[in-house]
Amino acid sequence: MPYDSVSSVWDDSDLMLKLKAELKSARETQIRKHDDWNENYELYRNKVKTNRLTQRQSVNIPLMKETIKTQLAHMDESPSIDWKELGGDEQKELIYQEVWNDTFKQDKHELIDVLDKKNVLLYGIGTKMLNIKKDGILISSLDPYDIVFDPLMEVGNVETARFIIRQNIFRSVREILADKRYTKKGKEELKIWADSPPGISQSGENLEKWEEKMKRLQSMGVDHGDFPLYAGGDRVVNLCEHYTTIWEGKEWVRRVIVYADDQIEMANETLNDLIGVDFWPFTSWVEDPDGTDIYSDSIADLIRVPNKILNIWFSQLIENRTLKNFQMSYINTETGQQPTTYVPGPGVQIPIKGNPRENVMPVEISGLDDTLAAINAITQIAERASGATAIEKGEPEAGQQTLGEIQILVGKAQERTVAMAKFYRIAWYETAWKWDKLMHANGPRFLKLYKASHTGKMYPKRVFLNDWKSDVGYEPTVSSTSEQEAESVKGIQKLTFIMQQFPNNPALRKISQKRMLEIIDLTPEELKQVEEAEDQAQSMQQSTQPMQPKPMQMPQVAPVV
Repeated sequence: MPYDSVSSVWDDSDLMLKLKAELKSARETQIRKHDDWNENYELYRNKVKTNRLTQRQSVNIPLMKETIKTQLAHMDESPSIDWKELGGDEQKELIYQEVWNDTFKQDKHELIDVLDKKNVLLYGIGTKMLNIKKDGILISSLDPYDIVFDPLMEVGNVETARFIIRQNIFRSVREILADKRYTKKGKEELKIWADSPPGISQSGENLEKWEEKMKRLQSMGVDHGDFPLYAGGDRVVNLCEHYTTIWEGKEWVRRVIVYADDQIEMANETLNDLIGVDFWPFTSWVEDPDGTDIYSDSIADLIRVPNKILNIWFSQLIENRTLKNFQMSYINTETGQQPTTYVPGPGVQIPIKGNPRENVMPVEISGLDDTLAAINAITQIAERASGATAIEKGEPEAGQQTLGEIQILVGKAQERTVAMAKFYRIAWYETAWKWDKLMHANGPRFLKLYKASHTGKMYPKRVFLNDWKSDVGYEPTVSSTSEQEAESVKGIQKLTFIMQQFPNNPALRKISQKRMLEIIDLTPEELKQVEEAEDQAQSMQQSTQPMQPKPMQMPQVAPVV
């Protein structure tokens, strides 16, 4: 069958016209952000582009990286998720908690969590995907370039999307031909397409895009061992997974349509048949929601322009210093003096015809002395905008000396972090909820949990489907470390203020001490030990105090009669 006769996904059917329109609108909505995203990433990775008109010495001030890493460090630890069996079955609840904990560890969810937060900080949006695997449900963090949404979707609420498209899924033709998920007709058409001139050309472009993507992911901390390797003769195609809603007679049905290079249809199934549920297997969140734009501004967007200005100014400072050190001069050629170069060094003597004050005149080069003050001002603006102040970076801030002033600065810096943590916690709740529903729909017959014995040796333990599966379901509870720490700080500040108002009140002092110990999460046993030790110390202090002498009483003398 020749290439021209291949029935492509872009046939003039109603379905294919719908897919084409959705893909176009989703890509156009996102592509307007790519220039900003690329610049954010380049500044984060210290990739500076030299502009010969403004700077010859090209340097990068690591303001972007420093800000992102500071925010990442203060944002949160990996979430703590606890499961409650709604029927009150404590045994199932205990086992299910172990299943989740083991999954979190084995599937490197801690790394996935870091990548997800870094995407939000750099690009303004983070998206996780849930996939069915042999032994459970895999949660992964998607590259923001690889997922495009319905432009009318509510911000951070993927269930309101009419369609979601996962793109840039690079696979070799031989991989696809061996995959049972794709139709026989699609595979036959793909082989013809891959060997056609436009298919070969597209394969080269796909391979370049794949290599760029791998470099970006490696720089973000993704293990290179997870990447596929392609041989020189491999034909590489770009798959799209198109999740869309289609009216089928009496109701709207969610379907998944897979196509290669925007040309060949490889699969077309209902979402329910494919994964056993009727919700999109994605979750998305932003740190600065905007009701008019699904692609939120990021902290990196606030830093990008100040960082570029700093790069230019510092580069100019270095350039001017270099020019001043090696001096440029005007030469009066009418006197017979000819331009020449010399190697600078101690004791070097430079011959010249005539009076050097008349024949040679140095070019005046500005020292840009006011630039350092301007640089400090720009840096402070960027820090205040992002919340990544010197205090948050663990550095002393000039002019802030008192404990009260420092506490105020820390509190203000935490405000943005706490606000971000709320959206972060909501996203993880949705992710855990969908993970639970997918587990109940696709859970394996048994799972292997690796437990530690009393000797420290790890051993596998089989957990069967009936051990954890619940007829009434589970409810996840997500604990955010940032929110907990913020509440603890507020509690300590309140107690400190009250104690300052009543410094000599022993009852209030004891109550405040107890509350502070509770805030720092001491166990009841530890709390009891501290209280007993404190009471004992006070008793000993009282017993060792010297006896105060009684006031001397004068003897009573009878009056003289």
